[in-house]
Amino acid sequence: MCGLAGIFNLDGAPISSQDLLKMTRTIRHRGPDDEGYLLINTSSKLIHHHFHDDSIPEIKSSASVLPSQTNCNLGIGYRRLAIIDLSANGHQPMADPSKQIWLSFNGEIYNYIEIRIELLKLGHHFKSNSDSEVLIHAYLEWGEQCLQKFIGMFAFVIYDNRTSSLFIARDRMGIKPFNYFLDGNQFIYASEEKQIAAIIPDKLSPNRSAVLEFLQWNRQFETTDTFVKEIKQLPAAHYAIISSHGIELNRYWDIPYVPEDELLSESDSCNAIQELLTDSIKLRLRSDVPLGIALSGGIDSSAVCCLARTLTKQAIRTFSVYYEGKQFDERKYIQAVLDQGGFESTFQTGSKEITVEELTAWTYHQDAPTAGGSPYSAYLNYKNVRKAGIIVLLNGQGGDELFAGYPYFYKYYLAQCIQQRNYGELLKTTANLAYHQGLKSALSHSYLAVQSLNSDPVSLKKLEHKKYASPELYPDTQMQFNVRSNRSLLSTALQNAIQISHLPHMLHWEDRNSMANSIESRVPFLDHRLVEKSFYIPDHLKLHHGETKYILRQSMKRYVPEIILSRKDKIGFASPTNLWTHSILNEAIQDMAHSSGFLSRDWWHGKQIQERIVKNTDQFGENELWKIFTTELWYQSTFAKNQ
Repeated sequence: MCGLAGIFNLDGAPISSQDLLKMTRTIRHRGPDDEGYLLINTSSKLIHHHFHDDSIPEIKSSASVLPSQTNCNLGIGYRRLAIIDLSANGHQPMADPSKQIWLSFNGEIYNYIEIRIELLKLGHHFKSNSDSEVLIHAYLEWGEQCLQKFIGMFAFVIYDNRTSSLFIARDRMGIKPFNYFLDGNQFIYASEEKQIAAIIPDKLSPNRSAVLEFLQWNRQFETTDTFVKEIKQLPAAHYAIISSHGIELNRYWDIPYVPEDELLSESDSCNAIQELLTDSIKLRLRSDVPLGIALSGGIDSSAVCCLARTLTKQAIRTFSVYYEGKQFDERKYIQAVLDQGGFESTFQTGSKEITVEELTAWTYHQDAPTAGGSPYSAYLNYKNVRKAGIIVLLNGQGGDELFAGYPYFYKYYLAQCIQQRNYGELLKTTANLAYHQGLKSALSHSYLAVQSLNSDPVSLKKLEHKKYASPELYPDTQMQFNVRSNRSLLSTALQNAIQISHLPHMLHWEDRNSMANSIESRVPFLDHRLVEKSFYIPDHLKLHHGETKYILRQSMKRYVPEIILSRKDKIGFASPTNLWTHSILNEAIQDMAHSSGFLSRDWWHGKQIQERIVKNTDQFGENELWKIFTTELWYQSTFAKNQ
């Protein structure tokens, strides 16, 4: 788990080694344990290995310090957070025995032991116990097809001196980030956008379309675009070849389409979930540094904890956070897991206090505005976890997207029942919704279900997001929505949630929150094998008679306490967002609204927002004021300081 940085002048012009150093210093938080550099002349094929201040002593004794000037046109920088094989053998950039293949790697290949055994049988030799060296030899053996072997999260760069090209890749789910700038002659890549902004601020500008789509529609990272117009993301499940000819992009994985006659029975679905989730957790418990699990009161994190307990005799360290107040406190559910024994628990009381300085620093880490206070609460929890000496933390991210855990999915399932004339299931689902959530909620979901059948995607999005945004506060904009629709309505919605609308932005802030605190976050539910298998489970076993995540609940009956499996009120990581924006941060928000810079932004009608803030009325959508404030903080941290 680490930080990447690189500059490749495709026309052969020398790079700035000081720019490369600036990029790695910007992300020291991603890798405080070590740093390393390569300077390469792709024409002469000469490669120079260098160190700098934070490099480990063994490297300083065998390499030269990064020079202030160079005649090389490719520079590779690296920051290390040591997780597997903590010795100097894990240093990067790492080379194969011939010194022709060099790797810079962020992430983990969880099945590296199994791949290593396979490679040993094929005649490969290893000098370390790291997954990084396994990755290099996998590339030597299988080339680009090595990606099919990996179970893990990764963003990596391989320089192949034989072809003077870069092979770059990102994991199937997009858990680890890979950002880049390409202007025809120069390719700059980085783990975080701020690294690129640090060296070419004059070439960058705000992505107005991305800002507008965020403010009006809560859209974030649904495409290759970022909030900086000139910076793109390498898409999840893609690799690319970078050479003097430019960039060649390829997809290597997608969620499979499953014919109806291949769908699983209920018992087979339960067995598959138990087997794959257990194996996923088993692989993710591999670590040479202290490890813990984030435990909330929901089924996803509880399942991770309870299954992990069956895989080790050692006590499992859990970390939980809560805010005072009934709507924020889930300790009784957390305690139900802890009462099973085998855990060492740490509870953190979430502080409702917040300062502009803290929020500004956090927004800088995010490289983006955020849609609510929950990601900030998670960030505070990561700070506490790191203070406790934990460097690897597992969590339950992804369970809602795989098994239809959000109320968002109801309308698609109800619409599907109407479409398929399955009126019995339609009535049972609606009745249970009315019983558990109230008649108003049931009618609302039913209305949206009808609209999802009769409305275009834009109109439906307007209905979905009307409680989150006030359209009159922003300029009109045309929206295009990516919808993958070769499946049933619910399966299409789940695929979109996994690959487009939900997980991409949550994985973004998950990565930034954890790495800002030098912690590796692992997400067992997003093992690609489990993601694939989830689409072999029939829709009616995910949303069943109005019960979300029905099949996950059934599969976990042997492991997770009944009080958690039967609860219907889990709402996610609740945070006091409105308290923050309408009271504690109110004075700072007032000052912001009266600044000339705020009023000059062309992605909102600043005067109208100012008037509403001055009146201090609740005329904003849910969390809308937080979105506006963090958007301004993001702009100031990214662009205003360079003006």
